Amino acid sequence: MSILGVPVLASSLKLTVAATGTETAKAKGSFPLSEYTPYGYLDNPFHSWNLHRSGVLRSSPGIGLGFYFPAGPGGYFDFAKNGVYEAHLRLGFLINGQRFWTPEDFRPGQLTSPYHSKNLLTFAFAEDGTRVESTFLQVGENAVAANVAVQGTRPQTVRLMALLDCKLGGAVWWGRDGLVGGYDKASDSVWIRSFAAGKVFTLVSDFSSEAHFVGQEEADLQSWLVSPSKIEEGLSYYPKPLRAALLFNIDARPSARAEHTIVLARADNSALAGEEARHAMAKTQDERMTKVTEDAAFWSAAPRLEGDWPTYWKHGWVYDLETLRMMVRRPIGMYKHSWDAMQIQAPRTVLAESSIDMWALSYADPATAKEVLYGLFANAPSEGIPCSREDGEMNMVAADGTECGTSISWCYPFFCAASIWSRSADKQWLSRLYPLLARFLRWTVQNRTDADGFVIGKCSWETGMDASTRFLIQQPTGGELIEFLRIVELQAATSQAAGIMLQFAEALGDTNSREDWRKTQQVFAEKTQALWKEDWFYDFDTRNGQLVTSVGRDVGQVAPLFCGIANDEQKEKMRPALRKFFADSRAGHASPAGTEDWRDGLHWSSLVLPYIESLWSAAELELASEVIHNIAERVYSSTDRSSPANPSSESKHLASAPKLGWPGISCEVWGGQGAYGGEGYGWGAVLPAHIIRNLIGFRDPRQPDELLLSPNLPNSFLASGRTYRVSNLQYRGALLELAIHVLDSQRVRIEGIWSGSIRSVAVKDAEGAHVSLESAGSAWQFEGTNHRQYLMRIAGISEV
Repeated sequence: MSILGVPVLASSLKLTVAATGTETAKAKGSFPLSEYTPYGYLDNPFHSWNLHRSGVLRSSPGIGLGFYFPAGPGGYFDFAKNGVYEAHLRLGFLINGQRFWTPEDFRPGQLTSPYHSKNLLTFAFAEDGTRVESTFLQVGENAVAANVAVQGTRPQTVRLMALLDCKLGGAVWWGRDGLVGGYDKASDSVWIRSFAAGKVFTLVSDFSSEAHFVGQEEADLQSWLVSPSKIEEGLSYYPKPLRAALLFNIDARPSARAEHTIVLARADNSALAGEEARHAMAKTQDERMTKVTEDAAFWSAAPRLEGDWPTYWKHGWVYDLETLRMMVRRPIGMYKHSWDAMQIQAPRTVLAESSIDMWALSYADPATAKEVLYGLFANAPSEGIPCSREDGEMNMVAADGTECGTSISWCYPFFCAASIWSRSADKQWLSRLYPLLARFLRWTVQNRTDADGFVIGKCSWETGMDASTRFLIQQPTGGELIEFLRIVELQAATSQAAGIMLQFAEALGDTNSREDWRKTQQVFAEKTQALWKEDWFYDFDTRNGQLVTSVGRDVGQVAPLFCGIANDEQKEKMRPALRKFFADSRAGHASPAGTEDWRDGLHWSSLVLPYIESLWSAAELELASEVIHNIAERVYSSTDRSSPANPSSESKHLASAPKLGWPGISCEVWGGQGAYGGEGYGWGAVLPAHIIRNLIGFRDPRQPDELLLSPNLPNSFLASGRTYRVSNLQYRGALLELAIHVLDSQRVRIEGIWSGSIRSVAVKDAEGAHVSLESAGSAWQFEGTNHRQYLMRIAGISEV
């Protein structure tokens, strides 16, 4: 067993992964080991924004991890201007004269991460018969530990350099004069602190060093690793960095694994820094096992991609689910429940992002998703605005001083709640959430309608589409008022929300509200229909009494399809525009870097949701599969790349693309060349839900005893003999392993195995014809056609 408590170090000194990169941890109760990118983030659960800034933990080039305070360079924070410090724990190795320090020192593919969760990040490589693993984890709030394990096929001495690498940021404050550092012989540690004030950083280990280094220059450090000489230049003035390192020798043996721990700690003074380091050293192994256990609990029920899915899809899937886990923050301030951070850099609660994040997380951890979604409304500082920071500060105020929150149509919170309910049937949860949803819907109708009763947005921030040209006015900020516009999706989403509340009322026996919900659903469906012209639904400008046709069609205007309002004739007329949205997106209309450009709605997770669901309403299943395939290809190939640099290209189009986000983490924008924008952004991590719904075809059930299964693989996946499997699909407390086995370019075999008491009884196609179902106990299978829908009747459902 390795330092992780999982079989990473093998006797062959190679990770025992298949050539396709499938996970090695076949036991369902452990993290899926593989060869992930050696880049990413760890979760710092202590970090919030207004009440407790603690910083983010981002991987360093090569082997390492760093504190960025108060946040990092990954968006939603101007680190170059406002960063206070970064402090990294970096490791370098010398094996048989070969240096392994910078990313360039490793051969392509040599450095990987076999374990890549929000809790643990392992770096691994092998050289000359020796395998090295370095596993990083946070210990408490103020320490990062690296567990280093070395084993060789023959006796060999490995040199290890542990570096404390510090740099002050652009923020002007009392302690930004410079950095000073040194070596403490008594504790065999190095330290760096800022002056005239600021944190103290110290680096210690659990074994004796051979030499130490204090200096500014990276070149000196690299030479020192190969040929140690005394370098003690322990002073630098801003903006110069300062580095302090310890050098160790580790004896690698074939019969025994050498393991050691290095700790970087931070504190307000020298005594506290030493105490923090000693405490972290003593707690590291217990903390590591706690985190392994926590990961195992999550992955024991989380869905996994297995079989012939592309390797980078399997990896991207893991990065997404781990990013969603990071979104869940501890209760603090006015938040009495766990809450969704929206993004990890400068966390805040936003109705839209919390809803779509928890919708996606519900496929892996429904209990947490339900509690966070309930807390979103229960913690709201006012009944209609569940958007704030943890101290109650409102984070979205319009130009007239009105406190705002994202609207009923941005990420469709009622749809998200209904989807979770349909798969969990948790009446206790629904009975708690229902009155809060009712309060929010009624508040919207009472406070965000115009003189004729149409729902409006106060400003473009409230609609979610910040400063979009769709709103017809100059918007220096996005807080400017747009109340003169009747936006299509606001009417459709209100009708949909009322329809969902009607379903909830019937499930809970609320007979007093049913007629109210039914009437509201009808009224806003009619208002939506009033916005139809020829072949599309358009916004309406009350200033001139005209539908707005001058700014082009917007992806968000598919809402009447998604919300079940468009009739059959309208669906048919809208189909060409639905197809054109995807054709234009695939043609590559890339957003200029640094702008909020809404020309391509399929770059935005918030708009992909209504668009992809509208394709199902329009019976465009094949198009839905191609859209998700296209997005997953460009996003997952970028998040799993082995370098933070953009892929090189001679194309001017690609050369001008936005800088891609850090690998190993989900990012805000699903750009044409890959994921970019805010790093560690929840709605950038919802692709697993779309793959489950739109490719594997596990749709929300319409009736408790009837599953809607719609095998919908992209055509490029239809190679005979391939199998695309998702394990751990959760339905009413049971787990389903669902696989699509390709028979030919059209025919597939759908295979499943239930856990628990549920059994599959019968299958019909969309026209109601019976389909032959073979079943044996919990296992079942039937043959069908790709891009077709099937209804499976099940029995043995237990009440939740």
